Amino acid sequence: MKLTERMYAAVEEIWQGYYDHPFVSALGHGTLAKEKFQFYMIQDYRYLLEYAKVFALGIAKSKDEALMRRFAEMVHGTLCDEMSLHIAYMKRLGISNEQIRETKTALANQSYTSYMLDVAYRGDALDIMAAILACAWSYREIGKHVAKIAGASEHPLYGEWVESYSSASYDESTQRMIDLVDVLGEGITPEKEAAITEIFVNCSRYEAGFWDMAEQMQM
Repeated sequence: MKLTERMYAAVEEIWQGYYDHPFVSALGHGTLAKEKFQFYMIQDYRYLLEYAKVFALGIAKSKDEALMRRFAEMVHGTLCDEMSLHIAYMKRLGISNEQIRETKTALANQSYTSYMLDVAYRGDALDIMAAILACAWSYREIGKHVAKIAGASEHPLYGEWVESYSSASYDESTQRMIDLVDVLGEGITPEKEAAITEIFVNCSRYEAGFWDMAEQMQM
């Protein structure tokens, strides 16, 4: 088994909970309350700003030029590609830049991003990738799962979200992250594998908490 396959085995039960989560299920079936989606989009926007900083620390921690470029690409992909979806939704939902600035970061969101940044400051490139992979990879799987629901991709409000995270381009970019973890993890010790698996599991638990936060609109 590849390293990432073993990591996935450690979180498979947690991720199954994402597919059955009331927020995700309602989004896929088009029954999600608009105010919940609005709350989620603002918090996820704030999350991505911190997420990009984790990638940026990968640049600072890397000595290999090619790896530095990879992290730079991931910063760009987060700030320019993924966030473009959020910006478009902000306009459609009537969310102003002032509203985004004035909205506080929810506690679950703050805890999650603070944990990732702590891992990034303390660890190496592999630790950083383990911290960010739970989000990217699980969103790909959620996107694929939700896209199978009849009419999900055509929903007038939520269809664009479904299409984005189930798209071939998102699938490809996520697979590149998965492959990078396997490359960086070649020949690591059992102790190191245990450490990055723990990071991956923790971030997967934080992802579950993020969906709970969105469903409950909990600050």
